[in-house]
Amino acid sequence: MTRFKMAAAGIVAGGLCLAAPAHADVTADQVWAAWKGVVTGTGQTVRGTEARSGRTLTVSDLTISAAMPDGGSSTVALGSIAFTEENDGSVTIAMAPAFPIMATGRSDEGEKVELNMTVRQPGLSLVASGVPQAIRYDFSAPEIGVTLDRLLVDGAAVDAVLDMVIARGTGRYLVEKGAARQFFDSAFDADRMTLSVSGLNPDDGSRGAITAQIRDISSTSKGALPDAAANGELADMLRAGLDITGGLTHGGMEYRMNVVEAGDTTTIDTRSASGALDFALGEDGMTYAVSSTDTAISISGPEIPLPTLDAALEKVEFRMQMPLLPTEKPADFALLTRLAGLSLSDQIWAMLDPAGQFPRDPATLVLDLAGKSRWTVDITDPTTDTGDAAPGELHALTVRDLRLSLAGAELTGAGDFSFDNSDTTTFDGMPRPEGSLALQLVGGNALLDKLVNMGLVPAEQATGFRMMLGLFARPGAGGDTLVSEITVTENGQVLANGQRLR
Repeated sequence: MTRFKMAAAGIVAGGLCLAAPAHADVTADQVWAAWKGVVTGTGQTVRGTEARSGRTLTVSDLTISAAMPDGGSSTVALGSIAFTEENDGSVTIAMAPAFPIMATGRSDEGEKVELNMTVRQPGLSLVASGVPQAIRYDFSAPEIGVTLDRLLVDGAAVDAVLDMVIARGTGRYLVEKGAARQFFDSAFDADRMTLSVSGLNPDDGSRGAITAQIRDISSTSKGALPDAAANGELADMLRAGLDITGGLTHGGMEYRMNVVEAGDTTTIDTRSASGALDFALGEDGMTYAVSSTDTAISISGPEIPLPTLDAALEKVEFRMQMPLLPTEKPADFALLTRLAGLSLSDQIWAMLDPAGQFPRDPATLVLDLAGKSRWTVDITDPTTDTGDAAPGELHALTVRDLRLSLAGAELTGAGDFSFDNSDTTTFDGMPRPEGSLALQLVGGNALLDKLVNMGLVPAEQATGFRMMLGLFARPGAGGDTLVSEITVTENGQVLANGQRLR
């Protein structure tokens, strides 16, 4: 379903985002021609009847359709749209307060899927301005909504509900025609977005429901879309100049998921005070980053040993940067995972540690990596098959930050390694590393003693663990501190604090 959903969403976005102010000098025919150019440039088909009356160009029975690779299709019936030339050189675009979307396609299991949706946009204000080569569109609407009207799978109706509403949305969208690319720059703000989704699983009779609300939404995006590579293959589009960057922030989110099965209900509640998303896509690679602050999670259900499991996180971050195309030279990559200030409810601690032996300070996990790598095949091509061979090469890895603090103990580390891809025998199939990793553990022995006192770790196992730890670590400055420097030499030796392990 993903392909025709994305196509339908793209058509909706094309219809909703045609808007912009500023002093302008465009005609209704030029705006309509530019609109058609954007839509047909993505491989879609536009049909409608054009009629002129004074300053107004009306396009009646307007439909935008697209064919899917799996034989499916999507169609948006926009009805009549009127383009009216104003005295200041801008063009007002009047659209219907609602229009339908019809789409068909195949599921991953080969089932025929048909869906009908309705887009609502009452009170939409849409204005085009600028010059024919660079038209900017501005829009505002008290409400923009999407509702699922019908969903069929192999001809059978599916019990499903979807309703999304964006309240008080405003935005702009600039399209500029270049020699071989179209450039765009957009922004969108909304007071609130609400989402309600539910459905029945016919296989087991369970019902799931999701409700969500996001407040104070603000987003921007800009970039270039190539005229070439119309076949839509990502690698070809990247080589032709596809370049997109953007981001989104919000001022608070609530999310609830319910699953009812055999009369029992499992509920997951999540909320956060703020969040952000950033992305970039281009020939140099892709970047994707998400974050949230003051996140709280609550889980209840028949499998939960407490009335609710409650946890909170002060900061959550995930960031990934990686190349997408095969290159001769290694390219930058990075990966960051941060879970900061994880705290558990008193009920969970009472179950895990009734005697209160562990410090209940918030826990933190950080893994921050960077390096150099290169793909040797096109990973964007779903038909790529490397067999048993690796699809790429790792050339350098830097551990910028490694941190785990939990129950009064903290492990930290940092290091650098390079990799010789011409030598895959020294380390049995992997490129030979060279470099070092510095580690420090504070409070480890005290934590192990508490685990022994609680009966969670047998005393003889703790003794064996301390003996093994002695092979890798030595006492550091301060009480209950162990340090270790793991080094891999050029000739393949592995050392711990100068002592050879391999």
